[in-house]
Amino acid sequence: MTRRVSRFLSFLLAVAVLTLGIHIAAASAVSKVSITSTTVTKSGIKVRPYTSNPALSKEDQAKAYRDYKNLTRVVMVEKYVLSGEGAKTKIGIGAGFMLPRGYIVTNNHVAPSSYNGKKLRFQITFYAQKSDGYLLGSLVATDLKEDLSLLKIDANKIPKTYQDSYFNEFNLVPTTNEKVTVIGHPTKPIGNSDTLTTKRYTWTPLYGTFTADDVAVIRKSKNASTPDVYTHSMEFNVQTWPGNSGSAVIDSSDKIVGVISSTILGQPRSFATSSKLILQFIENNHLSEAIFGHAAGGGQS
Repeated sequence: MTRRVSRFLSFLLAVAVLTLGIHIAAASAVSKVSITSTTVTKSGIKVRPYTSNPALSKEDQAKAYRDYKNLTRVVMVEKYVLSGEGAKTKIGIGAGFMLPRGYIVTNNHVAPSSYNGKKLRFQITFYAQKSDGYLLGSLVATDLKEDLSLLKIDANKIPKTYQDSYFNEFNLVPTTNEKVTVIGHPTKPIGNSDTLTTKRYTWTPLYGTFTADDVAVIRKSKNASTPDVYTHSMEFNVQTWPGNSGSAVIDSSDKIVGVISSTILGQPRSFATSSKLILQFIENNHLSEAIFGHAAGGGQS
């Protein structure tokens, strides 16, 4: 494929995303916010990065500990179907982030209600240090238009390391130049970005990747007097990759800004559903009391 054709296809894809709301599973490409003395490998993040190097300054230890705790709040979501003989057929993976009481926010395209008419099952895997095991999740609510789903796992069975790991604060009004961080479990392709496709390359897991950016562009409604699906959605100048749809987007105070929903492959351009729409989704399904113990009311900000 020539560069000219590649650019043309990228343009068509961008138009499709912006006008039709086409969602492509997204994932972080390179860790820009590193956990000190810790590397991201195929097998996951090394155990307890915040204690692995006692020679670190107190500031560095505090940052490493914060990064680690945020990573415990993000899980991998694997969807699959069972055959009549009980064999598992994996359909795809994504990410999700934990809320109180075992609830998990992700995308509708990560956790839809069915696949080709078949009932889906969801495996929630904990990957903060390594694979710390998994739980089966159930689909509680989903919204195709806003590309949101809510899963539930048994809070009593969450591994001890993750018992108090969840987000419960939301940034409803991020600024244009606000620093944001994407946390998830991407799969990075190996190949030339000029000829990048999801079918031609091997995808390497990069569990627990952090990608930082200083720009959060609030996407405006196409018609200022008529709000639409994009009113509270956001665009980031960040490169993400398949596998990281459902990843948490947080601000410098660890508040949820949104959830990654799509990207344009090979370009530093990704999209997220805002925290305002997430809380509205929870409220519309009458789950605020069950999750937060009080009405969302726009959530904490």
